[in-house]
Amino acid sequence: MTQLELEQQLGGLFSLLTVEFLVPYLNRKLSVAQKTGEIPRLPKGDIVKPTIVAGINALGRGQDRESLAQFLTVIAQTVGPDAIAKYVNTDEVIKRLAAASGIDVLNLVKSMQELQQEQQQAMEQEQAMMMQQQAPQMAAVDQKREQAMMQAEQQLPPEPPIA
Repeated sequence: MTQLELEQQLGGLFSLLTVEFLVPYLNRKLSVAQKTGEIPRLPKGDIVKPTIVAGINALGRGQDRESLAQFLTVIAQTVGPDAIAKYVNTDEVIKRLAAASGIDVLNLVKSMQELQQEQQQAMEQEQAMMMQQQAPQMAAVDQKREQAMMQAEQQLPPEPPIA
């Protein structure tokens, strides 16, 4: 909120300071910290790349988050909350909200495969519980069938001996 207010009041000066001042300042600080041994040397190339999380970058992420929240709110109010579940990819919404907040979702948000596995396990557990509940009923049916067969055998006249 402070960054947004600064951006509005200073008319873009805050964004300009981020690009023109903060980036060179950060590069210089990193260079000095590496030379003095305060931090280990960063690998060359694009393997490790420092990112500024203040200024225009943070403003953009905050704007993305607010726009997404507003979009979802309008959908829920206009068409109904069921429409969100039907038409919006909730997995992507969660990823975008996390990105807008500067949160890495790696190993934090479950993947679609993990969700499907959990759903399948839940279904298997439900089926197992149903089988356990039905086991006494099935045993009673089997017992009644055996009793009926025994009664039928007892009611049959004895077979004459074959000579």
